Amino acid sequence: MKVPTMLRKWLVFHFYFDYAVAIPIFFGAEQIALYFPDYPLDTVALRIVAAALFGIGFSSLQASSLDYDNMVKKLRWAVIWSGTAWIGVLISLVNGGHPLNWPVFFTFVLFNFLWTYYAVKLNSFNNFFGSVKKLLFCNFN
Repeated sequence: MKVPTMLRKWLVFHFYFDYAVAIPIFFGAEQIALYFPDYPLDTVALRIVAAALFGIGFSSLQASSLDYDNMVKKLRWAVIWSGTAWIGVLISLVNGGHPLNWPVFFTFVLFNFLWTYYAVKLNSFNNFFGSVKKLLFCNFN
């Protein structure tokens, strides 16, 4: 099966989007924290979020040139990561989290739908449970 060209373009877009968000957070954590005095923001946590965005964005850039077999693995990871991220953000919002997390929530939901769409299209989860079973029993062959 062939990897859709549009998926490759989305992965490159994801790289640029993540870096556009990560750079100001990483270098401006103190200014961001000062701008929201009613909601204390930890600058270390902000920079860890930026570091995650740097890593995830770069992995998307690299994934944009993957073959089918490796792309389905990337999509599994992307669906799990973005899905658990929006659920975690939603839990925080329901428990009185920072209002700036609403755009974060919607961003993760949109990316989760995008990655899920392509994961289904490329049959990424066909052998997912077999892969999990191998990992749980440390069968790396």
